[in-house]
Amino acid sequence: MKFAQIARPYFFEIFTVVNLVVLFAVYPGVARPMAGTFAPAFASFLVFFLVPLLIAIFVRLALASRRGTSSELLAIYRSRDWLSDSIRITIFSGLWVHAYTWIKLAIPVLHPRLFDQQLWNADRAIAFGYAPTVFLTSLFSAPVLMRFFDASYSTVLFPALSIVPAFIGSMPERRVRIAFVNSNALLWLIGAWLYVAVPSLGPAYRFPAVWLPLGPMLKHSQDAQHMLIENYAAIRSPGWSAKPINIFFGVAAFPSLHVGFQVLAFFWMRRLTRWGYVFGILAFLALIGSIVTGWHYLVDGIAGGLLAWACYAAAAQRVPAIRA
Repeated sequence: MKFAQIARPYFFEIFTVVNLVVLFAVYPGVARPMAGTFAPAFASFLVFFLVPLLIAIFVRLALASRRGTSSELLAIYRSRDWLSDSIRITIFSGLWVHAYTWIKLAIPVLHPRLFDQQLWNADRAIAFGYAPTVFLTSLFSAPVLMRFFDASYSTVLFPALSIVPAFIGSMPERRVRIAFVNSNALLWLIGAWLYVAVPSLGPAYRFPAVWLPLGPMLKHSQDAQHMLIENYAAIRSPGWSAKPINIFFGVAAFPSLHVGFQVLAFFWMRRLTRWGYVFGILAFLALIGSIVTGWHYLVDGIAGGLLAWACYAAAAQRVPAIRA
């Protein structure tokens, strides 16, 4: 009598479950509201993840057709292993994204102390006594530059967030796909717990005198910061679970995972393509933009970049370079 072979769990699946268990253990009260937000959050994730993935698959098939190899690629896409991995990646990526958002939201409850002054002091120590935030806002004080960072910082993240997972997720090579998802889950979930370990709001909230005069030039950033801090205040208030909460509006500065993900994208795209340098430029713009717009301290971006490098190194050590 033959039994169906049970698929071995991947690291990102185990790591996701472990993080959920830890979250429920340290904060049992999160289970109920978290369950209530899962369906709409997962639906949003599916649209954000699957639409770019389907576009990437179509592009790969079109390119393969020009080379006369579309039948081989289509056979891989239709194979049981590729489809099974795709379903597992989709489900567990949705789960760890949901876990990440709730860990970030729960910071005021889990660790209400703020470390903004210490991070500001760390920035000054790195810059030999000067505040990098003050220096960079002065350096880029021309209205055209301020408006550039205001418009670009909130958007520069999204090409990497959508293009890179779609590009790698549509690859036929299993080891590459799984290794990338492992590194991505590591980055966001470890980063979320670092938020809890070193809670901070960010320089625009803690040292507003630097950014308030720049309001007319940083309209997008300051409008978003206003929405996020209202959500943060709602979480801190009694009976918050009965109030409308946007789970994507958590507030945390250290480390900067906006910068971290751009760095992770750079490492992977440099390994897999000839144009990875583009994502290196995006990472640099994200670092400067995060400081100029007041979202992050310099040390936040440095920590995010180092965390991304560590997650990439841990996941990619057995993955061959494939230049596309």
